[in-house]
Amino acid sequence: MSTTLVMSLGELFKQTRRATGMTQTELSERSGIQKGTVSKIENDEVKRPEFSTVQPLSAALNISLDTLIDYYVEIEKRPDSLLHILQFTIQHQSSKETICKVASKYLESANEDSYDLTNRLYTIINSIEDSTIQFTLYNLIIEYSRSHGIMPYIAKGMYQRYLIERNDFSKLKVSYQNGRYVLQYVDFLSPKERVCLFYKLAIHAYTLSHHNECIEYCKEVLKNEESLFKADALGILIDAYFSIGEYTQSELYLLQYKNFAYPHTKENVVLMDAFYAARKGDTTKAEELLEAFLKTCSNASIIPATKQLLQLYLFQNKLEAAKTILENDRATASLVDESNPLVCATYADYLRIKGEYYIAVGEIDNSITYMVECALWYSKIDDTTNEKVALNTAMHIHLTNNVSPQSTLDKLRNYYQRSSNLEGLS
Repeated sequence: MSTTLVMSLGELFKQTRRATGMTQTELSERSGIQKGTVSKIENDEVKRPEFSTVQPLSAALNISLDTLIDYYVEIEKRPDSLLHILQFTIQHQSSKETICKVASKYLESANEDSYDLTNRLYTIINSIEDSTIQFTLYNLIIEYSRSHGIMPYIAKGMYQRYLIERNDFSKLKVSYQNGRYVLQYVDFLSPKERVCLFYKLAIHAYTLSHHNECIEYCKEVLKNEESLFKADALGILIDAYFSIGEYTQSELYLLQYKNFAYPHTKENVVLMDAFYAARKGDTTKAEELLEAFLKTCSNASIIPATKQLLQLYLFQNKLEAAKTILENDRATASLVDESNPLVCATYADYLRIKGEYYIAVGEIDNSITYMVECALWYSKIDDTTNEKVALNTAMHIHLTNNVSPQSTLDKLRNYYQRSSNLEGLS
């Protein structure tokens, strides 16, 4: 709707009522609002009727909430009332445009402290469940805070916006840069928010293979002795050092990690011990650790443990042992926590290793299937490098073996269709 309204709220009610052939008495009965009040509102004798009065009238006349809000915010200037209307529009799932219009009008409230206005709006946004609405309103807070020099809420708005953005795994590279930008305002965040930001950035950096940056962020988390993220930050730090070949540093942090007694940390210790055993050439010990572990571990550890064991078997050309694992394969997509990019990456790696196994045993069609499937999982976390490698490997396998062109074409067509669907959801 245009911001220039061609009639008053009272005229809107009167014209709509007459167009439907409804009398004031009927409108009063349907809305529960006294006839005298209806008459006064229609004749603009009440310059600023309460929202609790006009909303039932609007509903009885089948005037959309968005239309009512467009009219009402033109006459309402009280911040408390506007805040109430904002909460009402959110609860009744109004359009983003309408919600943003009410919030903007609220922030324009005269004779009110801009910091207090921002603080109250920020508190309401944190209670909203719809992340798209949150995202829109955090952007509004950021813009308003910039124009009014409210540094804490520039920082808080950007911080919250980043936490929402990073959940879209198809845009991890872009959202990572946005998260790093928040660091310019980190001193304006609370201690708890600062630690959380560094932890989230550490996971983000590790997912994108920015291991040195990941290490820096993890160390910031570890500076806070009371942090709930300390154990998990240590775990990521261990993996990051291992990934860049700094094995001594990795093992030193593993010693600290072993002091935690959480169920998931105990399981991660077994996985890391197997990694170190294999790296030092003691593949027998690594295999024994993983084989025993898979009999008792939680569902969360099945995929990384199976991946690691299958990789060990392939490295040593133990194809029969690898076959046994896959015949009893429990590492399926149903175990993947798709809200965790690290888990998605691990599953993608596992599918790639399965593809390598099927190449080794001459099951070419299966190998192409798993290479294409792992490419799709890499695409879910914006890992375009590994996605392209997997697809190129699939095409290389196809071109160097006697494979039905139609079979490969069907696999690729399915991949591109599913990949397009993922992009449509982002």
